[in-house]
Amino acid sequence: MGSPEFTEKELEEIKSIKIGKWDIISEYHRIDWLKKGHNEEEAKIHGIVIAIVGYRARTKKEKPFYEIQSKKGEKGATIRARNKEKWITSKEFDKIIKKMGENYYKKIFSPAIKNLYEKGYTYSEVKKLVGIPPNIGAKITLDKFIQFL
Repeated sequence: MGSPEFTEKELEEIKSIKIGKWDIISEYHRIDWLKKGHNEEEAKIHGIVIAIVGYRARTKKEKPFYEIQSKKGEKGATIRARNKEKWITSKEFDKIIKKMGENYYKKIFSPAIKNLYEKGYTYSEVKKLVGIPPNIGAKITLDKFIQFL
């Protein structure tokens, strides 16, 4: 992966951006679904839902069910767990992009995850490679993320 050029101001911003397992798993599975022929919207929904399902399974030992569907003209997924439902759309995934900044997402984060995916790394291997701690909710800075790539 070629390293993009950034201004001093951008480099300072990169140091303040935090990414977590949620971000990594969402992007990894978005890329996976795109490679399997799904469209961008479905891939974003799948990516974010996998992160939520994984978190719930790990913290509450639940196995929520979901499927991508349309509701009132909008694609999304309903996650069912403990007799509750939550409607998830691609807008949830877009929060990751907004938090990170579209520029950094497109120039650094997404290409790096795509590169690792295409090299055959599993999600678990990607987490280890970038040095994200194993505890729930762990985060690293984007500049630390770059150092491991």
